[in-house]
Amino acid sequence: MIKKKDPTQSQLPHSATEERLRSALKSAKMALWELDLIDKTSFWSNKVIDHFYEFSKSYDGSISSYLELVHPDDKEGLIAFLGEAEKHKNFVNQHRVLWPDGTYHWLEGLGTVITENGQLKLSGTVQDITEKKKIELEREDWKTRYELVSSAAGIIVYDYNINTGNIIWSGNTLSVLGFTASDMGNVDKWVELIHPEDRDQAFAALEIAQKNLDTYEVYYRFKKSNDTYCRMYDRGTFLEKGEKAYRMLGMMSDVSHLWFAEKALKESEDQFKTLIESLHVGVGLYDEHTVPFLCNKAAYELLGMTKDQLMGQAALDENWNVLDAHGNPFPATEFPIPRAIASKKPVNQVVMGVYQPHKKSRVWLIVDAHPIFDSEGKFLHVICTYTDFTERRRIEESLAEKNEQLEHSSRELHRKNHRLMEFAQIVSHNLRSPVSNIDALIALYDKQDSSDQRETIDYIGKISQAALQTIEDLNDVLKVQQNEDIERSTINIEKQLNGVKEVLKASIADKNPIISLDISAAESIRYPEIYFESILLNLLSNALKYCSKERPLEIGISTKRKGNEVIMAFSDNGLGIDLEKHQKDIFRFGKSFHTKKDSKGIGLFLIKNQIQSMGDEITISSQVEVGTTFSISFRNQR
Repeated sequence: MIKKKDPTQSQLPHSATEERLRSALKSAKMALWELDLIDKTSFWSNKVIDHFYEFSKSYDGSISSYLELVHPDDKEGLIAFLGEAEKHKNFVNQHRVLWPDGTYHWLEGLGTVITENGQLKLSGTVQDITEKKKIELEREDWKTRYELVSSAAGIIVYDYNINTGNIIWSGNTLSVLGFTASDMGNVDKWVELIHPEDRDQAFAALEIAQKNLDTYEVYYRFKKSNDTYCRMYDRGTFLEKGEKAYRMLGMMSDVSHLWFAEKALKESEDQFKTLIESLHVGVGLYDEHTVPFLCNKAAYELLGMTKDQLMGQAALDENWNVLDAHGNPFPATEFPIPRAIASKKPVNQVVMGVYQPHKKSRVWLIVDAHPIFDSEGKFLHVICTYTDFTERRRIEESLAEKNEQLEHSSRELHRKNHRLMEFAQIVSHNLRSPVSNIDALIALYDKQDSSDQRETIDYIGKISQAALQTIEDLNDVLKVQQNEDIERSTINIEKQLNGVKEVLKASIADKNPIISLDISAAESIRYPEIYFESILLNLLSNALKYCSKERPLEIGISTKRKGNEVIMAFSDNGLGIDLEKHQKDIFRFGKSFHTKKDSKGIGLFLIKNQIQSMGDEITISSQVEVGTTFSISFRNQR
């Protein structure tokens, strides 16, 4: 059994310089130490174990108890070292031990293997190198990280000695270029591996940067071990002494994939530009301020601007002569591009009429604006397209006009069919009675003697005459309904009225009416003269015919304007009409509302047809024993 000793009580020989040695050892966190490999015990120097004092009390002085404090990762190696110690004359060993505060400290044993009195011993120093080891490990970690990053990024680091021409290369030259660091050699080998077409440029850039102590930065093609070339980016920084460079630290990286990507991108951009230039549709790319930075030729032409006029100008230019689909000025804030930017949504199928000053004409465009965002939702630009649909709009307008004409024709045909139907009913109704009477009289005639037959023949004649008159009246109505292209002329209302008064001179003399005229608002109209004469003649004759015996007859004619219409009012203070009873029959054929022998109910029906055939309108207001007013709206009287 090995006798345990108190390591703090074991002493080694002293010298006269022990105090100085102790001070130096303390400063270096070092102690003198001896290990007996035979009895497996250790000894510390007396008075010089300040740093190790507490640690030395952590074990009983035996090697076995010391090994209990050694870090598990270092224990096996320390045991192996002790087992082979007698083979070595000198020794160096590093390992970690558990300190009393619970942390591990790095200890370095340095000394000699000696044999004394038959005992094999290790004698030397023990130093706490924890701080030093920490720095070394951090340095190694950083070196490892740097080499990993450099290798992963394809970056070769070099140290170029300008005076000797030698270059120290990083260890990843083999993985990047297929050459070892020694294969890469010096600056002459570097120049040799640069593509012949790029050497002069690369070397000239190096000389200029070295002379001016600027950053060296250049791209060139560089040969790899398989005789292929990669695209190399080279960047270096100079170290100087006395304003003269003596070293350059730099890095080289294979950027072939970036170069090919940029080349492919440029080719793609060129293809894109070629594509949009070949389009007949205008295409423009606009930034967040609605300013175009790319437009094709079609866009310039459709917008009526040159490249210099369009590029750099905001799409909110209020001086643009732009109309909306309805022909109204287009507000700048409603332009598709700012709307797309504000809403962050596409704005499609906006109709814009753009005036082209150089052609002095307007082009009609369908505009679409689509905002584009990156993967993170950040706005990039707006793609705007302009499609010319001027010809299509012209065709659409022509079709709309023709459709309107067809609709008008259809309405007119429907109106005429209705009138013909009404006319047929009138004919059927008005001729049925005289024809039936004639038929009955003929049957009676056959049964009468000669003295009575003469009277029957006279009666048949009267009925026939009435039927003929009815047919003539109906013929007049039919002429009005069929007269589509009757010519308009400018008619002076007062002059036309005077002519009608001459026709009715006898009746006017008999009734002695007071006729007032107020036509200052519109003294003339554009109208078929025959129709206007008929209107005045029928209205004036009715006023004379249906006047009141209780009061003098007063007739008033006046005009007023309402937009493009001229409204003529014809009023009298005659018998009036009970509109509650007769409203629906006022303008119907053969309807009379007074017991006058010569009332046939033709006049109002006739002028109603004449007025409607011109697209105009007549209305009536009347009160029994007060009077009647007819209002006629003559449209399209500019």
